[in-house]
Amino acid sequence: MQTSWITDALLRFNAVVSQAILVVTFSLLFYITTRNWRNTVARATALLLGGVVIVFSGDVLIDRASRSDTRQFLLRAQWLGIALVPAAYLHLSDALLTSVGLQSLRRRWVVIAGYCAAAIFFLLAAGTDLLVRSRAAIGPVQQLSAGPFFAVFATWFGVVTVGGLYNIYRARRLHTTPASRRRIAYLGLSFLAPGLGVFPYLILASFASSLPAPIVLTLAIITNIGVGALILVLAYSVAYQGALLPDRVVKQDFIRWLLVGPFVGLVVVFCFQVLPLFENVLGLPRDTIVIFGIMMFTVVVPNLIDYLRPRLENLLLWQDRDQLQLLRRFDRKAFTRTDLRRLLENTLITICGAMRAERGFVAAPEGDGAMVKASVGPRHEIKRFFAQHKLVEILEQARKLRHRERSAIPDTSDFLPIDSYCILPLNTASGEFLGVVGVACPTSRTTPEVRRLIGTLAHQMELALENVQLQDRIYGALASLTPGMQTLQQMSSHLETVTPATLEQLEADVALLPNFDQLVQDALKHYWGGPKLSESPLLGLRAVRNALHETGSSTKALQAVLRRAIENLRPDDQLDPTAQEWVLYNILHLRFLQGLRIRDIALRLAMSESDFYRKQRVAVEEVARQLALMEEHER
Repeated sequence: MQTSWITDALLRFNAVVSQAILVVTFSLLFYITTRNWRNTVARATALLLGGVVIVFSGDVLIDRASRSDTRQFLLRAQWLGIALVPAAYLHLSDALLTSVGLQSLRRRWVVIAGYCAAAIFFLLAAGTDLLVRSRAAIGPVQQLSAGPFFAVFATWFGVVTVGGLYNIYRARRLHTTPASRRRIAYLGLSFLAPGLGVFPYLILASFASSLPAPIVLTLAIITNIGVGALILVLAYSVAYQGALLPDRVVKQDFIRWLLVGPFVGLVVVFCFQVLPLFENVLGLPRDTIVIFGIMMFTVVVPNLIDYLRPRLENLLLWQDRDQLQLLRRFDRKAFTRTDLRRLLENTLITICGAMRAERGFVAAPEGDGAMVKASVGPRHEIKRFFAQHKLVEILEQARKLRHRERSAIPDTSDFLPIDSYCILPLNTASGEFLGVVGVACPTSRTTPEVRRLIGTLAHQMELALENVQLQDRIYGALASLTPGMQTLQQMSSHLETVTPATLEQLEADVALLPNFDQLVQDALKHYWGGPKLSESPLLGLRAVRNALHETGSSTKALQAVLRRAIENLRPDDQLDPTAQEWVLYNILHLRFLQGLRIRDIALRLAMSESDFYRKQRVAVEEVARQLALMEEHER
């Protein structure tokens, strides 16, 4: 009686472990497929994990099947995954060697032959008794028995696995950095996990039927848990293959996916499998218990993920912990332009209410011109005021007023009266001019109490404007650094596997050239013809070579690729036409695709020529970034 209870508990736990491995493996399969499908190593790993998913899906379904013919069908269908794993082993080991420059046509034919052999073995298992034969069970675990050709399959499986390990060893010797060699070592250690998880060992273990059921189930559980852990290591190792990103970003991405994918899946499995056990204890229906369990998990799990993610990142990236914490705080404490506009509007409403004014505005210099940052009241009245008094001239007059100490109450002489408006300059603590706040109210209404309130609120505006100006400079610096940082990341990734066989390919990668941005700008300037287009090194881009088949001319192919890169930057039509994205796109389209003069473009876009050149440089950098992304997709 006690043995039966233990067996039932182990059967249930083994089913939970199988479901957990299925969820984890499918999550990792989806992660690799969606993030890195263009990489041959990732594709081979996806096929390998696909075989594991098929086998464990069969295990989960067999555990729930009540009919004997259904179980027999599922046991044979599992052989699609069992036969796929060794073929994927060949594919993965070949892809690893190819990634370090050891290309071989013979190995490619061996991979094709491996998939053909997998198809043959599956057909033999599904439709005949030559590979496996029908059998009810071996102890508590459902299994088939060996057929005449099973020894051939087992030999093939073992030879392929050993050969794959040897190829991984060869690939590791050709990696040049300690980090890449360490990741290949992890991959080699976890390489056996899919085979351990899918190979039908009980067919060979005829003595298993004589062993006690708890021992068989315990061994199966231990093996499955080990397989699940090694599959995680395998996916983690493959995540770096072909990823032109720093190790830190790959680790952060993997941690996030681990928490929102496998972790959430395991919690759901636990919820559906463990909570119903309390049915008899609590005397409540199973559906009721599961509903309340799901309700708790949907609240607890998201918060638990938010709690665990930064701590896991700090644990794995302890050397960069201080910088990561700073970036997290900056993301939450950054003051955006939308935040600025709302703060200015709310503050302006308070000032207008104190002065019993119906309209007001806050304006600040913008390039060589000026811009209204916020306004209150009828806009047509404010526009009429600016039609009579140029905003740039108002700012120049306010700039000349004496500097007001931030802690001092504004005096009537600190205001600039223009018509019915009284205008107060806004300055930094060091006296640098930030802008003005104007209210449609005579200066005579500004009593000491009102001026004290205005001084306090104006101080908030000054802090906000100063903070946003500083952030704009930071964002501008980041935007200018982005192409260079991306190039460095790509070079760092390529250098991990540089060999004499791949050095020529690395040198030919135009997107990694230090002057890539300048080459893009020269080609755009000569878009309609010129030596900097017809003789540009950009003609060596893979995207251009692929477009050559459609255009028939290398120059036309480069034009088509540049035009496609610009169109990729076109914002959504619902975005505000005055947004920065539309400004950059219009500059590229009008200047290079339509070939208009700079003066005409600046007039059409209502900007000075110096502002135009500044924004054109940013726009060209965005085109270079798009070309680099297109080049990566052509790999």
